Amino acid sequence: METDERITTLTEREKICLRLWLQHKSAKQIAADLQITHHAVEKRLKIARIKLGTTSSLDAALLLRDAEQSDQTVAYPPDLHAPPSVSQSLSNRKLMIGGIAMTLLAAAVLALAMQPSADAETVDPVAIGDLISEYDAQLDAALLALIASAEVGPDGEVFLKQAMSDPRFLKPNSGYYWQISTEGQDDFRSRSLWDRKLELRGGQAPQPIHYNSNQFSNEPLRVVEQTVLLPNSKMRSRFVIARPLGTQK
Repeated sequence: METDERITTLTEREKICLRLWLQHKSAKQIAADLQITHHAVEKRLKIARIKLGTTSSLDAALLLRDAEQSDQTVAYPPDLHAPPSVSQSLSNRKLMIGGIAMTLLAAAVLALAMQPSADAETVDPVAIGDLISEYDAQLDAALLALIASAEVGPDGEVFLKQAMSDPRFLKPNSGYYWQISTEGQDDFRSRSLWDRKLELRGGQAPQPIHYNSNQFSNEPLRVVEQTVLLPNSKMRSRFVIARPLGTQK
């Protein structure tokens, strides 16, 4: 098989790992950039080496670079390390600050709502409902950011053109998770999930749906999910964002 034919067998995720490897990044650094585990990075690099018939990831990355340079019509994905615009940076900062504030506020309200019945009448149900709605709005904002960053490669696999800004999606078992599930593909998950995956509710969700989940021991979560048909994709993908519920973290 010719080199050009071998290149076409690479998935977009494998190509991204090779491009970053060519920047002399380690598997752990690549994992941090892509918000996945370093084991996933090593697996993608290994598969790429096998497909291209090389013994080193550097040789594989050089083959990919040469092939892409020879074809000026190939569009490179946006640089994962390009500094975001000022407006986007401010927007992300507001989202993170707002998310933290709403987490603390929602925790306080939920704790108040769970007080003994003698005090229960002092809690305004309308206020609690409004607060929960605002809490879910923060989830919706993160969901929208995840969907906006998702693209489909020529191989049909979903990848992120820009990493999620909240660093808690990188910390294992942080309680802040994202996942993209597409039929016939491995789940694309945040690094924070590590070796776990989110169990989704059955059925399609053309609009965001919110629910509580106790799938992880001692880690109640508030979840939002939505089913989306991305451009250039034949399969619908289920986008999911989860965060701690109540007083958890």
